[in-house]
Amino acid sequence: MTIIKFKDWLKSIDLNGDGLISRKELRDGLRALGLNSTQWKAWRALVHADLNHNKHVDGDEEFEELIKYARERWGIVVN
Repeated sequence: MTIIKFKDWLKSIDLNGDGLISRKELRDGLRALGLNSTQWKAWRALVHADLNHNKHVDGDEEFEELIKYARERWGIVVN
């Protein structure tokens, strides 16, 4: 998956369009990709990527952390 496709996927799971990815939105998006243990994966990803601790992934730096986490932990190849 290219970085552009991954970012498009992130935009598509932002159901309320606020520019923030909540744990629920991330969980539901991971479930739609067919991954297992989505509650756990979404929680761990937020712990890793939510640098300002507002319980959302927002801002370029946090999105980059999420991309890095997806590469390392979910087996999603982002290039």
